[in-house]
Amino acid sequence: MGNSASRAKSRQKQRVIPLADKPGSLQDLFLNALRRSKTPVTMFLVKGVKLQGIVTWFDNFSVLLRRDGQSQLIYKHAISTIMPAGPMDVSAIVDGVGENQKKHPLLQDIFLNAVRKSEDSVTMFLINGVMLQGQIAGFDLFCMLLQREGMAQLVYKHAVSTIQPARPLNLAEEPTDTDDADDADDADHDD
Repeated sequence: MGNSASRAKSRQKQRVIPLADKPGSLQDLFLNALRRSKTPVTMFLVKGVKLQGIVTWFDNFSVLLRRDGQSQLIYKHAISTIMPAGPMDVSAIVDGVGENQKKHPLLQDIFLNAVRKSEDSVTMFLINGVMLQGQIAGFDLFCMLLQREGMAQLVYKHAVSTIQPARPLNLAEEPTDTDDADDADDADHDD
């Protein structure tokens, strides 16, 4: 009896705290909001398969989706989009992520920040040929939050082939790592 009690205690200690309880990334905040509200979702896989259910758990690599009492483990690398069944207020999620300002931003960060700030619509093609349209409300290293007519969906970057804004962007206005170098040069010549 002592052994089973100590094993149970050991299992409790080893229990993993879900990534959902750690704030930060866009997908974590989005999935956590869905999990807490038990909002039904439609999930499309990269190959075009449509899954529906409620997000009950997730970690860095997978999502647990429940439907009709059955649970299904879906690996994130196979997911293209996750869309709640109804409208979702994403302002808290976008605020939680903050602005993507890195010291040395990648081209995609510069481009996506410019698109997000412009609030223009984009046309996005997935690698399976599906076209999505909407505004980019936020993004992080792995995904983007696309909004259209009050609906939101999480789009994984690994499923995207192209993103085209409705209007031309002026990327010269976006901060880059070379801006810091230029500022340093200017400071040297301010004698």
